[in-house]
Amino acid sequence: MGLDISLAFVETRPDLGELSDILTEYYAQILERLMAVGGPSLSVADHVQFSLDEIDQFLPPNGGILLARDSSGYLLGCGFVRMIDDHRAELKRLYVRDIARGYGLGRQIIEMRIEKAKELGATTIVADTVRGNSSMLALYDRLGFSETARYDGKDNPAAFEKYLVYRKLDISER
Repeated sequence: MGLDISLAFVETRPDLGELSDILTEYYAQILERLMAVGGPSLSVADHVQFSLDEIDQFLPPNGGILLARDSSGYLLGCGFVRMIDDHRAELKRLYVRDIARGYGLGRQIIEMRIEKAKELGATTIVADTVRGNSSMLALYDRLGFSETARYDGKDNPAAFEKYLVYRKLDISER
């Protein structure tokens, strides 16, 4: 049995209440993983608010917010992409709710954001994740991402570098 899932980039600000709910789940998980690798305890609510405050950076014409929904409209997953300079796009906030895991949705969200980045003019994709996020790192590896140093345009404090892993993908030939 599969899920009937539709994926679409939004053209305008999505419902911030709905987005806040899924980002709360995302940050609860990712900040727990950060602590598991020795990182500090951080506020989920503060990180959700930060993401909502910067949401316009991910809207057209410089970015994209991809939302995955089931046939009833329930939000199953999300992923953001934004240009951080003339040639590089950054992937952020990939999250798939438990009910939708195991269907390849995370991979689809990454692949669709890569295509969006190409449309935006990117030749390189960059991303980061917590060191302990083995499933995300494995997915990046399967998609051809390679390890890279911390990149300019990051909004994470430099002090977090030891807890994060940075990846890049050359899409100029794709």
